[in-house]
Amino acid sequence: MKERRRTAAGDETRARLELAALDLFSKKGYSATSTREVAATLGVQQASLYYHMKNKEDLLRGICYTALSALVDRAEKAVTTARNPREAIRAIGKNHLITTLELQKQFSVGVMECRAIGPEYRAEIQGLWTRYYSIASDVIDKARNQKRVRADVSTRYLYFSLVSPLIWAVLWYRKDKELTIPELDDVFKTVYFEGAGRPRVPRNFSSGAISRNLESLSSQFALASDSEKNETHARLLDTACALFSQKGYSATSVREIADAMGIQKASLYYYISTKEDLIYEISKAALGHMNSSVQWAMSQVSGVQDRLYAFITAHVVSLLQHRNWHAAANEELITFTSKRRSQIVALRDKYESFVRSLLEEAQAAGIVRRDIPAKYLGFVLMGMITHIYPWYQSKVDVPPAELGFLLADIFLTGVSPTWPAKRG
Repeated sequence: MKERRRTAAGDETRARLELAALDLFSKKGYSATSTREVAATLGVQQASLYYHMKNKEDLLRGICYTALSALVDRAEKAVTTARNPREAIRAIGKNHLITTLELQKQFSVGVMECRAIGPEYRAEIQGLWTRYYSIASDVIDKARNQKRVRADVSTRYLYFSLVSPLIWAVLWYRKDKELTIPELDDVFKTVYFEGAGRPRVPRNFSSGAISRNLESLSSQFALASDSEKNETHARLLDTACALFSQKGYSATSVREIADAMGIQKASLYYYISTKEDLIYEISKAALGHMNSSVQWAMSQVSGVQDRLYAFITAHVVSLLQHRNWHAAANEELITFTSKRRSQIVALRDKYESFVRSLLEEAQAAGIVRRDIPAKYLGFVLMGMITHIYPWYQSKVDVPPAELGFLLADIFLTGVSPTWPAKRG
């Protein structure tokens, strides 16, 4: 195809096109949005769109690439003006929050719809994230060497402890209902640097027994699931979930699920009425298993501090045991009908309310600092321990229970009242 000559008017039209697509993708999801709808929003013929784009995927790539490029470019500039590595980490974190909330809709679509991007464009987007990781990991390495942050935690985990809660913020932040961005930045800065920049607070809790018993609990859960729903149904959920994690819910057909299982498409309807039944059951199972895991883990210890450690460790282990389930549950909510969406949101809200009450209990016991509301401590914590399924690699990373314990230690050191908040 002959490359089109760029003009100012053409660039302006392309920008309008991406904004229209962005609005539709954020409301309906990428797969459920047609180019005909994008054209109708702009008041033009569908065919005329192709003068400014290759296809719908080109629009998604443009939205994600432009936003992520801004984040990376600003991070590079912020680092060059920092006086030392710790200050550079601080600049990266502040820049990340400001940029992603300034472009919140773009980054929300990027987080939720990234897997819809094909291999060619995905490599381009991944290249930007790799560049971003390189910028951040370089300054974290230097800060570790200079003992400006904890040397007992690897650069990889210090990076994700910083970035994961910031990525998560684009999904929950509401400008008119939450703290201002500078206030929120102070919360993130305080928790991160008190946790990553201070010596480890000595604790008696050990994750060993919790880890072993969580593995046992997982086996019990699997057996219980098989007794309630036969083996084929359990395999159906796992197969569907694996395909959803690769292609997205909307792009996966019932026929593809049947083919992957080696059975006839008609046979699936013995277990489900619609494809939505699958994603709904997967989401409920993911939340149910996680809740069972954390409740059991906390019942095995006594004391508020140990309960917090047990909760965080169990949350991470449960999530990584069924990471495809949780990826689908987190990223496909927009595909549900309103009634089922409300049911899943209610289950999530109940879980987050429980986390908040646990932190409030710890504040009352003097174990967690009181100058930051439990609501925002909960948001930071949930981002740190939930947005791990995109990056965790079993061949590279420590076992799930060890990772859960490590993240618990960083967070609980960061919110410990032992250390005064470091402002500025």
